[in-house]
This record gives sequence, C-alpha cells and structure tokens, in this order.
Amino acid sequence: MSTAAGACAIGSEHFLPRDQSILPVFEYYLERLAVDRTQPVLAIGAGSEDLAILSTVGFRHIVLSNLGTGELILDAEDIQLPDNSYSVVFAHTVLHHCRSPHKALGEMLRVARQHVFFLDANDSWAFRLLTRLKFSYPYEVGVTGSFDYLAGGMRNGPIPNYMYRWTKREVEKCVAAYHPERRIEIRARTYWAFDVYENDLLTRTESRVAQMTKALGPRNFIRLLHAAQAASNAFPPLRAQGNRFFCAISKGELQPWIEERNGQFCEKRGYKSSLSAPL
Repeated sequence: MSTAAGACAIGSEHFLPRDQSILPVFEYYLERLAVDRTQPVLAIGAGSEDLAILSTVGFRHIVLSNLGTGELILDAEDIQLPDNSYSVVFAHTVLHHCRSPHKALGEMLRVARQHVFFLDANDSWAFRLLTRLKFSYPYEVGVTGSFDYLAGGMRNGPIPNYMYRWTKREVEKCVAAYHPERRIEIRARTYWAFDVYENDLLTRTESRVAQMTKALGPRNFIRLLHAAQAASNAFPPLRAQGNRFFCAISKGELQPWIEERNGQFCEKRGYKSSLSAPL
C-alpha cells in the first residue's frame, strides 16, 4: 500500500532507541523473513521509542498510533482498520497494558497483511520464582507516577496494569483461536535485558529492588544487573528464562479445508477430514 496518512518519512538522521537489546533480535527476524522495509509499518501504542526502533532497523514509512494521541488514534483491542491494511504491524511493550492482550494480538494480526512483530514480557519459572521472592512484582506499580498518576497504566490510564507474560505456546493458541482459517507461522526468542535507569529502580518499592538499589547504590546495582544479563544470555538454558519475549508472526495460506465464497471464508463443501471428532 502507499504511505498512509500520518506516516513518518524518516530521513538519514534519527535518534537511537533506549531499548538497544531489541535491535539485533529484530534485525535477525527481518532478514530471515525477507521483510520489505520500504512498505509502511503500523506501530501500535506507539511513541518516540517505537519511531527510533523502527527507523534504526531500516523502516522509512512509519505510522505511529495510540489510544488518544499520535498520528493515528487507534485502540489496540479494537483497531478500526480493514483487514490486511499494513504489511507489517509492530508493538513494543504494549500488550501488557491492554485489558485483553489476546484480543489486541488478534487485532494486530487481522490488520497485518504479512507480519506481526511484538516485544513483551516472558513467562518462565525463573520470573515466577523472582516474583515469589519479591524481586519482581506482578503489577507495574510506580509507572503512573511518571505521568502525574493520570496515565501509563492499563489502557494508558491511572490504574497500574498487570504484567501479562507470554510463551510461544500462548501465542500459538491465541492466533489459532482468532484466525483459524489461516496457516500462521510463529517464531519466538527469549532473552534477558535490563534497560533501566537509576530512578526506575528506586520507584520499585513493592519489590526488594528499591531496597537493594539503596543498599548497593544505583550505579553499582545497574552494573550488577548488566553483568548478570551478559552471563545469562551466553548460556542458552538461562537465556530461555529471560525477562524479554520477542515474537515474529507470519500469515500464510488458507487452511486446506477453507475456501472463500461470496467474500467470506468458509469450510470447503465436501471436504473430508482424516481426523476424528475430538473427544
């Protein structure tokens, strides 16, 4: 499609994103999937960080959308766009702010013509253990304080959102339920990344992080986190337990039992499955 209304045409100069860890992972999947970066990309729940990420990996026509601000006002859980509107749809740490993360992902896949990419929190036994030991907290308490307690939470409102965490299996079930008519390929990578600043750590008073930050000193604690990040990512079993979940979803052909009739998808007449009915 041509450049949509509200698209940012990126020049040769742009600022680097705060989240540097996403760049090599994102670039890997863009290359592997041979994504055409000349096509417009729709960023959901987006801001300047999304613009920086997408421009850094080579996209030049970027449409930023959000609930109440941005170039295109869109609700991730009810995207008012036709099916297959954009070749690529992207969300960076957005889904856990939704009331229904599954619905938002289903909507992203609906309006994507080829690919959906998203980064969010990973669900692992390591993080469940960290939460149990109070080194992590299941709600993003403290984030709304950066917005005068008026935004930054669930649906960008004043209520701190639950930190919904993903697994590849969770994505598989979600997209199969939302789009059973189509074959969909899912690739995922988990890893550790602590992109935090001193003030971020001090606001996490619901966990033990703020206490440790005060005891060790913010700079020393950040050095400790980065050392743990590097060591864990170098060892695949530990990397799998990481806090980040990057997912690449590609839309494929229709299922062999699906055909299009009168503008809608239906089961093929006379199609005989070799599978028995579920028990």
